[in-house]
Amino acid sequence: MLSKQEILKLKRFLEEFSWLMDTYSKIDLKKASLLIDESLGETSELRKAVGSYESKNPNIQFLTGVLPSLFLDDSLFRTNDDIAEFASTVLKLEIPRHHKKSKYEIIGHIVCETNKLNEKELGNLVGALSLLVNDEKGKEILAKKKKDDSFSWNEMIQTLTKD
Repeated sequence: MLSKQEILKLKRFLEEFSWLMDTYSKIDLKKASLLIDESLGETSELRKAVGSYESKNPNIQFLTGVLPSLFLDDSLFRTNDDIAEFASTVLKLEIPRHHKKSKYEIIGHIVCETNKLNEKELGNLVGALSLLVNDEKGKEILAKKKKDDSFSWNEMIQTLTKD
């Protein structure tokens, strides 16, 4: 037997459901159901095609995903010079005329060049950046240290990768 409270709850549900059905009466629910079925089929086809993909260079794939968000963090990279210095020091990539390019152009250049980097040398960098990206306090500490004149990205990477 339902309690009075449960009956009132059921009544409110039916009233709201009735209102929804009236409001959306022009929607063909059978067609909506078919559309959902079709989209599920497309998803599984896409999953079949992409699901078997396995990166030959997981470190490079990680960098192409992480570097843009890292470079857009103004507490770490305020200027184009900061990004170019990181690219030169850590990734060994030179950005020609970086002072004349937009931040997005520089980031795009670095991401595209990342595919050419040596996979074996990237292990420590990827480890350090994954720690940095996932640690807000670490970012704050890094931003403070970065203001110091003797700051070095290489030293910071080594510090982050120490156990």
